[in-house]
Amino acid sequence: MNSTLHIQGWCPGAWQPMASGDGLVVRVRPPRGRLTLHQALRLSRLAQVHGGGVLELSSRANVQLRGVRPERHAALLQSLAACGLLDADARSERLRNMVVDPLHRAGDGVQALALALHQALAQAPDLDALPAKFGWAIDGGYSHWLHGVSADIRLLRAPGVGSTAWRVQPDGLRWALAAASPQEAVAAGMALARWFAQRCDQLRALGQRPGRMATGAQELEIALHHPAAGGSTPPSTAWLAGLPAGVKWVRAESAVPAQAPERHLAGQALPGQVPGVGTLVAAPLGRVPARAWAQLVRAARSGGATGLRITPWRMVLLESGADSAGARDAADQGANHSADPPSGPHWVTHPDDPRLRVSACTGATGCPQAHAPTQALALACARHVPPGAHLHVSGCAKGCARQAPATVTLRAEASERGPVWAVIRQGIASQVADERVEESILQDNPGLLFDPH
Repeated sequence: MNSTLHIQGWCPGAWQPMASGDGLVVRVRPPRGRLTLHQALRLSRLAQVHGGGVLELSSRANVQLRGVRPERHAALLQSLAACGLLDADARSERLRNMVVDPLHRAGDGVQALALALHQALAQAPDLDALPAKFGWAIDGGYSHWLHGVSADIRLLRAPGVGSTAWRVQPDGLRWALAAASPQEAVAAGMALARWFAQRCDQLRALGQRPGRMATGAQELEIALHHPAAGGSTPPSTAWLAGLPAGVKWVRAESAVPAQAPERHLAGQALPGQVPGVGTLVAAPLGRVPARAWAQLVRAARSGGATGLRITPWRMVLLESGADSAGARDAADQGANHSADPPSGPHWVTHPDDPRLRVSACTGATGCPQAHAPTQALALACARHVPPGAHLHVSGCAKGCARQAPATVTLRAEASERGPVWAVIRQGIASQVADERVEESILQDNPGLLFDPH
């Protein structure tokens, strides 16, 4: 395995899959974050026919097919196009990198804004210079869960004004653009994206790497003629080409509303009922066998669900059209297949399930950079992770499955006697280890990781 980390700097798609240790990784971006029940069943079938029979939920609210054989890729693309899950070309797919609030309600403008942004991106001729991972988030303001999702430009529904007014906030800036209509919000977002694309072109001409929007926050402050720190005078918008005349700058703090402060929406995303929307169901470590996925979809259809929303929390939301509890019961029961992980059912339906306290990357042999398998270890340790704590198991120092600090992070490292695990407390996979332990010790007594002594 490679001892030198290779950071791709881009995300896989359907048109441009990523080669991995178990074949191609093909990422499907559901239109506006939603799958029809027919589309969801097709993905299960395609994963079995063309891939390794497993579906993954990504932190960008996408669905990945792993283990796709290269000779099957063209046929897979044809099937995805036939069910409306393929962009016109690779460029359109790359630009349509958006997370849509899965908690949206009818009439709140979230889906309409997502469609308008999608159409604007498809028609934009001047955004090719944007970084490969440049992304958007459309936030209806129903919870704080989306605040941790990476986005270069966020479109947030303004508090108390229904679907009309929006705030458009570049990542890293203390100001947001206040738009009085969805059309103005899309125009403001596109103006910011064009500005950043031009900046990226200029930096590349100088031989520099552009980075993401947050890296240009200081330059944005200067371009906006922002007053000294602590000032309250809104900056100018004259330099943003294509910005509607009525759009103005407001302090970013006022652009983060809490539209529905329901008790169950506090803290991290958890499985369970979301009143007026549906039921959240999680996949352990974000992975589920394709057959178990199909079983859940069929049960959801029988229970009256109208579709599946893919979330950035490695969960699916079963839209309530009637009794989504039937699908929840099916997820609870889970069919036993030979490929089942030893930990049990394939879905997490209860908020106190310990599998919600662990995360893990693909690990060996699925990833050529991983020094050890990760997922079985994470699931085996799950019941030893105390409530409120989190264990992240990473096959290398990149920490692909979790960028935020964890209570304990285990990082696989190569040694003469085989893999050894670096233990990082309150940190991420790339940080210096506090200690190192052999896997046999972890298997014998995983509770030592959280022993205060």
